[in-house]
Amino acid sequence: MDELASLIASGNLHLALKKLQEVVSQNPTKDSYALLGKVLLELGRDEEALDAFINAGDFESAAKILVSMGSFDKVLSLLESKSGKEVSLIKALIFMRTEKFDSALKELEGKEDEFRNEAIFHKVKGISEYATKRFYEAVRDLTRSIMLYPLDAELYYYRALTRLALGDEAGAERDLNMAINLNPYYAEAYLSKGIITENRGDTEGAISFYSRSIELKPNYKEAYLRRSRAYLKLGKLEESRKDEEKSR
Repeated sequence: MDELASLIASGNLHLALKKLQEVVSQNPTKDSYALLGKVLLELGRDEEALDAFINAGDFESAAKILVSMGSFDKVLSLLESKSGKEVSLIKALIFMRTEKFDSALKELEGKEDEFRNEAIFHKVKGISEYATKRFYEAVRDLTRSIMLYPLDAELYYYRALTRLALGDEAGAERDLNMAINLNPYYAEAYLSKGIITENRGDTEGAISFYSRSIELKPNYKEAYLRRSRAYLKLGKLEESRKDEEKSR
C-alpha cells in the first residue's frame, strides 16, 4: 500500500489504478475498495467510483457522487438507515433541493453546535427557513453562511429574497448586485433586480433586467410575464401580448 500511496501522491493515477485493481481482485478489503474509489473519482470515472465506495461501505462518499449526478432519490434510499454528521447534512441538502423544506429543517434540528463553522449547514438551513417564511431566522443563517464562505452567489440571492420579504429593498439590491457580480449568468437575480427597479417606477430599466434574465434563461416564464406587464404599462401592446403568450 505504501507503493500505491506514493504513486497517488506523485499523480501517477493510471498506474496506481492498474495496481489497485490487481490488489482488489486478490484481496477485496474495504480499505482497498475505498482507495480504489478515490483514484477512480480523481480520474473522473464517477460510476465506477460509486460502486467502489459502496463496496467499501463508504456510503457518505457514494452519496456525494449521487448528489453530483442529481440522483436524489437514490441518495435518500442509500442513506435511509444511516446516521452521522455528514449523513444528516447530505440528507438535509437533498430535502432542500427537492423542496421538502420542513424535512430539511427537521434533519438539522439540534445540530447547531456540530456544524457551527460549516457554511453549507447554515446555507441549507437559511434557504429552508426562507422557503417556510421564517424570515428573521433565514437572514441570520444566510449571513452566517456568507461570513464563512463569501463567494457563493446563491447565498446573496436568497438573502436578497429574504430582505425583500422583510421590506428591505436597499439591502436586497445590495445582495443582488453581489450575486450578479459573483455569477453574471444568474437569471433569477436579474429578475429580482427588475422587480425592485420597477417598484421604484423605472419601467424601462426593469424591462432591461427582465430581458437580460430571458437572454440567460429563454424559457423563464415569470420573466416573460413580468416583462409583459411592464410593456403594458408603457402602452406597448403587441410586445406585451407576445410576452404574455410565452409566459403560459
